Amino acid sequence: MNIRGLLIITFCLIVIIPMTIFWAWPYSKALDLEIQEVNEKHLVIAKNLSTAFERYYQDVLGVFSILETGSQKQVNSPEFNAFLNSFQFLEVAVITQNGELQTCIFSRHEQCQPVTDNAILLLAKQTLEEGKIRISTVTEAMNIDDNPLMLVVKKLGNQILLGYLSTEYIIKMGKRVAFGEKGHAAIVDQTGQALAHPLASWVKTRKDMSKVSAVQKMLAGKTGVEKFYSPALKGDMIAGYTSVPGAGWGVMVPQPIKELEGTAVEIDKAALMVMLIGIALACLFAIPVSLLIIKPLENLSRTINSIKSGESQVNLQFTLSRAVPQEISELKTQFAHMMETIEAKENVIAKLAYFDSHTGLPNRNYFYRLSNKALAKMITLNQKGALVFIDFDGFKEVNDTYGHKAGDELLYLFGQRLTRFFQLNNLSKSELAFYDALPEIIPARLGGDEFVILLQDVKDKQEVASIIEDLLGTVFAEYKMNQQLNLKVTGSAGIALFPEDGKEYDQLMRAADLAMYAAKSAGKNTLCFTEESCNR
Repeated sequence: MNIRGLLIITFCLIVIIPMTIFWAWPYSKALDLEIQEVNEKHLVIAKNLSTAFERYYQDVLGVFSILETGSQKQVNSPEFNAFLNSFQFLEVAVITQNGELQTCIFSRHEQCQPVTDNAILLLAKQTLEEGKIRISTVTEAMNIDDNPLMLVVKKLGNQILLGYLSTEYIIKMGKRVAFGEKGHAAIVDQTGQALAHPLASWVKTRKDMSKVSAVQKMLAGKTGVEKFYSPALKGDMIAGYTSVPGAGWGVMVPQPIKELEGTAVEIDKAALMVMLIGIALACLFAIPVSLLIIKPLENLSRTINSIKSGESQVNLQFTLSRAVPQEISELKTQFAHMMETIEAKENVIAKLAYFDSHTGLPNRNYFYRLSNKALAKMITLNQKGALVFIDFDGFKEVNDTYGHKAGDELLYLFGQRLTRFFQLNNLSKSELAFYDALPEIIPARLGGDEFVILLQDVKDKQEVASIIEDLLGTVFAEYKMNQQLNLKVTGSAGIALFPEDGKEYDQLMRAADLAMYAAKSAGKNTLCFTEESCNR
């Protein structure tokens, strides 16, 4: 049942139900209703906070991954430094296993710390996990910031990529939740230490809240509502709680039960008077008021459901009546502005995290993720495919002869020809949405002068050979450069067939790589399959 129908039915029932029901309405019923409302409202607030923190956590990982995969020019740009600052990074540096500074990438101070504090270094090492970006428990580093912070770490060979992340955003979000006299939000890290709490001293000292049963449950990944005793407020509380996926943080929205009891008493006293007035007004205002208020909320609800289902384009152009309350009109305006801001930031993050900055093609990590999904899809649909590994012949000579600027320009032009050949340059939706839909042809740049292409749903080897021969004839031709240079370049290609040469990404990549080196050995400017001689 929708809210509009519920309002109309409720008003009608108020008219019909005898007033004696409300005279006899017990105190316990009022309290039960208050608790039931808390069960719904507080849990919804906790889940909404969890969703916001999950997005923030993923955004932080995405930004941090750019530090590893992005170009030096990109990472050191003022725009990227401002980007790091907007995500509350205090300092980012590459350090040795002994904590000595190797490279200072970003700092809100004049320069990075030359030597990492022993306690910070120990926590960073404990947080490290091979091949992954991890965020530590809350800690303190007085030489970086007076307030608690967290470490963002990634192992880089024998070195450590270390970022100091302020908890300012988490504290700010926690302060936004306040209702009743003492209703609030409490956020804890993976071990139950306070990240955000109404008591500033608890945040400052990273108060250990892990002994609270609700905290134990949300750290275990559970979601629900529970009553417990709060030592901070010295009273019984009822709270909705949940966890933040991936980060392992806990979000709790408690309120003193004493407040609910007081509300129940007031409800019990005012019930009869409210219902008497309601009887007189219900029939006069039920339908028009419900239509006036609920219709724009229903439109917003449909929009939110569209976003939840993954639609990238949503319609916020519905017309509001002049009689609609100002708050609802402002809600629509602010929601539209929020969506525009989120979409803009998502596009920037996606472009930096998933696409190569020189060619605009998917990067190595994004191609790996797309390929695994595409291979699983082809197995399910019993389709054939091919992975093509392309490498320039003599690209190093271009850099050595004409400079890296010419080499970068050549890579850009090559990427343009590649996308035009496969007709990928006029997309009707965002690049991320296009590739996430798994098109039949997925090109990517692995790095340097190495490119790969995943072909899906092909008939046979002859079709693959025909496509790649046409491609090589198009992309390896003369290039007119901005420096008034005309470069004639060639390339070699290795092809691995799916599923003949492997059903997994690593198997196909290894086979295509070997075939490409066979093409190099056969005289270059050649394409080779894994099991036969090369084609000139």
